[in-house]
Amino acid sequence: MLRIWQKIKKLFLEVIYPINCLGCGHEGTWLCKDCEKKLPRDSGYMSLIDFSPSYLEAIIMASDWQNVVLQKTIHAYKYNFAQELSLVLAKLLIIKINLLAEVYPAIKDFILVGVPLHRKRRAWRGFNQAELLAELVGQELKMTASSNLIKRIKNTKPQVKLNSWGREKNIKGAFKVNLKDLEMIKDRNIILIDDVMTTGATMNECARVLKEAGVKIIWGLAVARG
Repeated sequence: MLRIWQKIKKLFLEVIYPINCLGCGHEGTWLCKDCEKKLPRDSGYMSLIDFSPSYLEAIIMASDWQNVVLQKTIHAYKYNFAQELSLVLAKLLIIKINLLAEVYPAIKDFILVGVPLHRKRRAWRGFNQAELLAELVGQELKMTASSNLIKRIKNTKPQVKLNSWGREKNIKGAFKVNLKDLEMIKDRNIILIDDVMTTGATMNECARVLKEAGVKIIWGLAVARG
């Protein structure tokens, strides 16, 4: 029944929102090759400064949210259920990790973990956009990607309309580590992956429960800071 509903939803969206390139309007594709090449790459490094204490050693952006086409791409990926755009966004993350690996080769030994969605939110969307990105990056770079390591146990309010303090309070206690995987993560390093990071509250809360479970180092990697 769920799959039927997802197909109906997809067909409805295709009628309301015809598939045209988000950059130039070319018909039949979400993002043509020429416009994809124009997306910003390697926009720089950013450390977490919004929270105290911070459970993340670093937060890294792969691209630049100021680029309008990138904003449209992420929006279509999340809210128009354009799963195929995961390949475009994953490429930006792959480029960033490869660049970091040139100066810090050990990054390839990190475990990739997509920021989890609550099961109700995942059912509504049909997929977890962060988890899918982590899987694609892992496949390309031969890195371990885990989809069961951490779970979202609270169906929290959307963070987008909350201020920094409100986001931190809203997300508190929303995650837990899968006890079956404790031995796998003890003294390991992890990269948390998401499509967009705003204040860092969600990633920081994920990192908190992972650190308490024995993870050594945790980095956050997002496509952009929105």
